[in-house]
Amino acid sequence: MHFKINSQVLADSLKKIEKVVNPKHTIPILQGISMEVTQEEIILIGSDSTESFRYHIPVDGESVEVFECGKAVLPKQVCEIAKKLKTQLELKLENFNLSIKYGKKSEFTLNTFDYEEYPKLPKFNIDKPSLTFKGADFGVLIKRTAYAASDSETRPILTGVNMSLESDCMTLVATDSHRLGQIKSTKITTEEPMSLVIPAKALDKLAKTFDLQEDISVYCESNNQVVFRSGQLFFYTRVLEGNYPDTTRLMPNSFKSEMKIGRKELLDSLDRISGLASGADNGKGGVVKLFVNGAATISTHQSQIGKGQEVVEYEELNGEDNFTISFSAKYLIDALKAVESDYILFKYQGDNRPFIITPTDSEYDETQLILPVRTLT
Repeated sequence: MHFKINSQVLADSLKKIEKVVNPKHTIPILQGISMEVTQEEIILIGSDSTESFRYHIPVDGESVEVFECGKAVLPKQVCEIAKKLKTQLELKLENFNLSIKYGKKSEFTLNTFDYEEYPKLPKFNIDKPSLTFKGADFGVLIKRTAYAASDSETRPILTGVNMSLESDCMTLVATDSHRLGQIKSTKITTEEPMSLVIPAKALDKLAKTFDLQEDISVYCESNNQVVFRSGQLFFYTRVLEGNYPDTTRLMPNSFKSEMKIGRKELLDSLDRISGLASGADNGKGGVVKLFVNGAATISTHQSQIGKGQEVVEYEELNGEDNFTISFSAKYLIDALKAVESDYILFKYQGDNRPFIITPTDSEYDETQLILPVRTLT
């Protein structure tokens, strides 16, 4: 293996895949980065055994020039070298020693792993994706749901986002059994109905790595793997096994009150008062009380710390204008951050019943649901 490459091209490429590479992985070869060099492209792969990124660098004869094809698994240190060098690099592999030359006399020599021992990724037919959607739409779908997934492995299925498609609608939903985020879109269609539960952390990582200005294709040929593609970057992740709970039964059809209120004003008030509320439960979010009667009053009373309240004027209210409900400040803060709307509808259906948050202006059908907290007063 022998080639020249612009250091910036190599650094940018390695940056796309290094997020899943752990230099302390219990499987030594997964501490490195797989590289295959051909006359047409350089293929880089990073993996932690459950998630993998694969990136293709085209050989253009200018920023990348190949003299000899080959394969190797490089140590992750090559990422730092590429980032710090702003010049043309010459990489050459002899046996298991990789030399990186730059400038007139400077050189690094790194030990590599045996390429044949690196786990092989499953093969997919990339000619026909199961579905394709706009990157910007994908970012919205993930933001509205992934935050609500569980971070506990007690019920592994709840650590994922349930992605289901019918002929005319795509629905994403995530819940940790205390809150729920759901969004529906008619922009994405498919020829065959499908349902997948994908780890929420994987989707969040994907959304932060992919260029959301490009289309995203999804390949679902395997029962336990799904592949996402954006340009020359591929992301492989497992599909969670098991049946996702039926969340449709949680969705109420009628409400006692619907309050239209400014999202940012409510969020800012919650953010200020949550510091006091969370002081009683080691910073986990705290319980606050919402009292609606002519205005929305958010309050907390902690015997060891003190008390406080914030008053937010609502725009309008339909239905009962005299109710109180207690809930986790963190859960409502997360929900308000997930939506993008100047105003939201706070939909109340009764004491100790889940309440709903929906944006007033969205091109999607969005629902954020939060379970209340029982309090003594």
